[in-house]
Amino acid sequence: MRTLGYLGPQGTFSHTAALHYAGLYGYTPVCCSSLDAVVQKIASREITGGIVPVENSLGGSVGETLDLLTNTDEIWVTAEFLLPVRQHLLARPGVVLADISKIYSHPQALVQCRSFLKQQLPDTPVVETVSTASAALMVAGAETAAAAAVGSQSAAITYGLQIMHADIQDNANNTTRFLLLGREKPVFSGEAKTSLVLALRDSPGALCRILNPLAQREINLTRIESRPSGSKLGDYIFFIDLEGHINSQEVNNAIRELRKNTFWLKILGCYPIADENMPPSHREPVQSVDLPGLRKEIDKIDAGILSLLTRRQQLVEQVAAFKSKDTVVDSSREEEILHRVKEMAYQNGINLDMVERIYKQIFKEAVRRQVEMLALCQ
Repeated sequence: MRTLGYLGPQGTFSHTAALHYAGLYGYTPVCCSSLDAVVQKIASREITGGIVPVENSLGGSVGETLDLLTNTDEIWVTAEFLLPVRQHLLARPGVVLADISKIYSHPQALVQCRSFLKQQLPDTPVVETVSTASAALMVAGAETAAAAAVGSQSAAITYGLQIMHADIQDNANNTTRFLLLGREKPVFSGEAKTSLVLALRDSPGALCRILNPLAQREINLTRIESRPSGSKLGDYIFFIDLEGHINSQEVNNAIRELRKNTFWLKILGCYPIADENMPPSHREPVQSVDLPGLRKEIDKIDAGILSLLTRRQQLVEQVAAFKSKDTVVDSSREEEILHRVKEMAYQNGINLDMVERIYKQIFKEAVRRQVEMLALCQ
């Protein structure tokens, strides 16, 4: 079983990203208490890989992730994943805006929603939390109902909160870039990105000597960022993302020249470029415009649904071989699937209660069939 660690608790955007990626590539999400715990569990082989946030289009870089990438050996960036981020103002059912006396959220989320909070809740105290999900949990369990959290729709579902105001982020194109981490370097074809971190020699023109080898070879930089080295004031290290595969002659030669002008250089990984135009879920446009044509398309979709349900049932029957009578019901697995499909339903404007009822019926039938098969094997 391939497992994917993420920063918990459930309801964080890291959890949402993990659910989407796990669903696409066949992983089982594993909740971790911190970003450091994600990395340590990969290193100790407790999990196969991890998904960690590295930058947001509004809030900027995630410093803790950059520090972990710098200081951890034998773990590689294996892929990137772009998650559209929608922030909402969450509160207990029945609470109105005028009731709110305190706001909880992660610092990144607060930065992303600065304009809304300034305009709508200008004098309301703000409390920073370790994650948007923990903020939602604090609001759900607070002694007073006069509190709100900035967080995701997933957090609202998980902790029984209402969405008071939806999409309060300052920019509709708010996106968080996640990195997938693992112990093995990926093997792939197609467009690639290579990530580096390096320390410059402190001398006039040092940065120019780093950029020139890349510019001369027409290698495009998608990101360059400095961060304090942690040794003394004024010492910085640089993170660079560039387009191109590390095995290509141009990139390989450029890195060789970079090493001559740095104290040290570390390759963080070489991985496929994420498709910015492909959100985690999307709708295919309907082509037909007349009633018979639309009904024909619906009939095709119904046939496809039944075909997929048949295939799912076949897989469920195969899973039964790995279970015993006492382990037929896997509540954590069912909960994980429900979270994922409800996230996808929300992004596509589908009724969440309907999706939940359908999947609970699917789970019920799967358990019934597995119990039946186990009884036949006795």
